[in-house]
Amino acid sequence: MSPRYVYGLVAAGAAIPEGLAGLGPSGQVTTIEHGRVAAVVGDVPADRPLGTRDDLIAHETVLDTLAAKTAVLPMRFPAVVEEQGVVDELLGPNEEFFASALADLEGRVQFTLRARYEQDVVLREIVENDSEIRDLQERVREMPEDASYYDRVRLGELIVAAMERRREGEAAQVFAKLEPLAVRVAAHQPTSPDEVVNAAFLVERDRMAAFDAATEDVGREHAGRLRLRLLGPLAPYDFAPAE
Repeated sequence: MSPRYVYGLVAAGAAIPEGLAGLGPSGQVTTIEHGRVAAVVGDVPADRPLGTRDDLIAHETVLDTLAAKTAVLPMRFPAVVEEQGVVDELLGPNEEFFASALADLEGRVQFTLRARYEQDVVLREIVENDSEIRDLQERVREMPEDASYYDRVRLGELIVAAMERRREGEAAQVFAKLEPLAVRVAAHQPTSPDEVVNAAFLVERDRMAAFDAATEDVGREHAGRLRLRLLGPLAPYDFAPAE
């Protein structure tokens, strides 16, 4: 039996879009069905290990293309199963679980929003509005670098704390605008002081235009202060249930 690369799971009978190319040497993407569910599969490169950036892009492209048309449960990259095992080990024992999860995701897609501060603008606002930070900054400027070490550390701590307070308030404003248009939200912890929002939104297909418009409203409201990047519609990576 040959190994099969498994991209994700769809309902049995779901059509694969024409021209969809996978990461294997043939580029073919097909399905293997069992009962009410089907695995979306392709072949596996035989001359090299999986794991390149191009492999990951191909994996995500297949899933996101499918998600634009039908409910899909993404598999984690990379997922390789022997062909017979696709039914015996994956679909057969988990048919009920997969069918239920797909039904929950039917008619829904993921949007991922990332928002970051325009750091120079926000830093200027913080200094202008906080007398303690402003006074400490002036004092540091007038002192030799080796004599101002602890003041510089303190200045950095105050600026980070002020930015975090602003971030919490402005992130709440963004969520208040977008959460009512989503079925579920998965918010991730910021990875840097200037990151305000990193969140996934599960959105009904018939509310996609409204969600996109609301995001544009957020961008206009925070123009010059926040840089927004909206990705979607995507496969529901953040909302697929754990097996």
